[in-house]
This record gives sequence, structure tokens and C-alpha cells, in this order.
Amino acid sequence: MENTERRQNEELLEARRLRRLEQKRKLLMRQRVLAVVLLVIFILSLILILRGCRNRREHPELYAKSQDSFQVDTEPDTVVNIAAVGDITITDELLADAKKPDGSYQFAENFAAVSGYTISADLTIGNLECNFCGEPYAGKPDYRAPDSLAQTLSTIGFDLLQTANTCSIQNGLSGLQSTIDTLTSAGIDHAGTYANAAERAGNNGVIVKTVSGLKIAIVAYTKGLGGLQLPEGAEYAVNLLYKDYSTDYEQLDTNAILNSIDAAKELKPDIILVMLHWGSEATLDVTTSQQTLAKRLFERGADAIIGSHSHLVGKMETMDIRTDDGKDKTCFVAYSLGNFFSSLNSSYASGCDESVILNLQFTKNGETGETSLTGVSYTPLYIMDSGADADGSRYEILPIRTAIASGLFPGKTDTLTNAISRLRTRTESDFDSGK
Repeated sequence: MENTERRQNEELLEARRLRRLEQKRKLLMRQRVLAVVLLVIFILSLILILRGCRNRREHPELYAKSQDSFQVDTEPDTVVNIAAVGDITITDELLADAKKPDGSYQFAENFAAVSGYTISADLTIGNLECNFCGEPYAGKPDYRAPDSLAQTLSTIGFDLLQTANTCSIQNGLSGLQSTIDTLTSAGIDHAGTYANAAERAGNNGVIVKTVSGLKIAIVAYTKGLGGLQLPEGAEYAVNLLYKDYSTDYEQLDTNAILNSIDAAKELKPDIILVMLHWGSEATLDVTTSQQTLAKRLFERGADAIIGSHSHLVGKMETMDIRTDDGKDKTCFVAYSLGNFFSSLNSSYASGCDESVILNLQFTKNGETGETSLTGVSYTPLYIMDSGADADGSRYEILPIRTAIASGLFPGKTDTLTNAISRLRTRTESDFDSGK
């Protein structure tokens, strides 16, 4: 019995051993077959690759289109053109020129020759040195303009006006409020002044305009308020460059304007534009303080500075800047754009009847998303005074080259021709567009 059991166990063990050997044999066979299949696939793939390379060498034209079809589409570059002008003011002479027999005031003819330039830009800006606060209309020292001037400016394409300047509170806080309301009704934004503290608190006073998909943040400050002071509790009303803004203009409030730049950056704009009412009247001099401030604003993140106050077209320049966050970029500053709409002449200061329309071109790279300054140019202008007996408007803003070509001002040909050269000298640049 014992022998029988032992024999049966041995037979079971042997059968198990044979089954395992058979399993190993089958597994080895499958592995060999798989290896052969993989080898065949590899050889065939290699043959196809080599044949494709030969065909590509011999017939490259057959493959050019197919290559293009695999290119990844990128967003196209976006280009924005900003038109900037200098001071838009009101004088007794301009009021007399605009007044019609029915008692209304019409300004369209004054701007007719330049309206094409202002309308065609993607964003048109300027400095408004007057108030819209009703009658009695007057020039200096009240600077009270008819509301129809605001409507004309809107019609010819103005999108935003700097209201932080020496005329901001010339007619009190009520005059400032009325000016803001009038501009708003005309569809024009205002920069640098605020109707109330809540408006100033919004975005820390930064104005944002979206143009052709690009976000433009605008910061505006003024040197002073023409010797006036803000009432207590109304410090919110105007952005001021100086702590001693009604006296010495020595205590530059750098922190305030840098905080505004920081607030603008928080909004993730493509462009930061700064409008500054600064410097001194009737002079071409650019102070060290202005140059230092401009550089500091660029380092902080600003892309361009548009200046006003002197009533003369002054120096323009580009600066290659390394920003505080380590980026390299080219920035631009125009220290003053002079008078755009005014009756001031050489009796006030030589050259105050010469002006420009400045054009700044910015391009957003569709692939990288980075925006850079890609063009700077200006069109020379002249504020033509045709005299009190003029047929039509006495004062016209004229593109100088167009005025010369028209032959309508033969007695002014030399003056107009020389003005082009003077503007080149005063801007210290070759930004003249030739238009």
C-alpha cells in the first residue's frame, strides 16, 4: 500500500514537471515569434523612412505644402495708433471768432483742416485748459468755454482730455464738476480730475481705454492749479505732482505718481500712458527734474509721457530703459506739445502759434503677447490768424505742408516753411512725418 502511494506521487510530480516544461516551451515560442514580428516591423519602417528621405531630397516640391499644413496658427500682431495734441484753451479772440449771429458758438471750421488726423487715430487725446461751466464765456483769467466746443471735439474724434492742469479749479469745484459732466455728455473721458472721492478711489485714479483689443492705462498729473488751492476735504479732486503745488514747486510727490503707475500695472494693461502738466510757461528748457522724473516713471512701468504747460513745442526723445522688473524696452517722452487750439501769438512767446499732432504707434506681438513702441512721428501744424476781416473763421489749425501746397496763404509761405525747420530744432528730433 505504501509503495503504491509513493509511486502515484512520483507519477503526479513527473506529470506536473512535464506540464511546466511544455508551458515554458510555448512561452519561449511566443517570445521568438514576437521578436521576429518586431524585427520585421522595424525593418519595414526603416525602409519607408529611408525611401521618404530619398523622395524628399529628389522631389522637395511635393512636400512643401504638407509642411505648411502642420504649422501652428498664431494670433496676428495688433497695431494701435495714438494721436496726441497740446493745449486746447479758450480766449476772447476765439470766442469772438466762433460766435454766430444767432448767439450760438460754432467751432467746426477752426478744426476742419486737421479733423482727418484726429478722427483717423485709434485713440486721440489732448490737454483741455478751460472749463465748461456756462456763461459768461470768457478767456483769461476765467477760461469759460461754451459746451459746443466739447461737442466739436467729440465730433472730430477726441476720446480723452487731460483736465488736471492750471485751469482745473479756475471756476471752483463746481466748475470742475460741470466740466466733467459736459465732457461725459459729449462722450469724452477725462483724466487727472475727479468728481468725488469714490471716483478717485476707483483704480486709484487710473483711466483705462480699450482700443482694438489693447488695454491702455492713462495716468494724469499737474504741476499746480494756477496758484489756487483745493478746499479742505477736496484733496481727491486733482492729481498733483507737488506737495507745495501753490507755492514753490520743490517738494515733488514722487510716491503719489509712482503709486498711480503701480495701480495701472495691477490692471494688466498693454500700454501705460502718462500725461503731465509740468515745466515752465513760455520756455523750451527741460529741467533735470523733468528728465529724472521721466526716467523714473519709465523704470516703474510707463511706456510714454505726453507733456504740456509751456505753450511751446519742446524736446522729444526715446529712452532705452531697464524696468524695475528687469525688462528692456524703448520709451518715449514729449516734454511739451505746445498749443493745439489757441490765439496766442509771438507777442506772448515766439513759436506759440506752431504745434504738432504727435502719432505714437504701439504693436502687440501676436505670438509673445508683448507690446512695444514701434513708431513715433508728428505732423507740423500752424494756428493761422487770417485777421479780423477774414472770410470765414479767423483762426484755423492747419497742417503746414497742406497750407503751403494750397497756395491760399502766399504772404505766409516763408513763415510756414521756416516753422517746419523750427519745429525740428525745438523737438531735437527727426520725428517729422513729412505730412
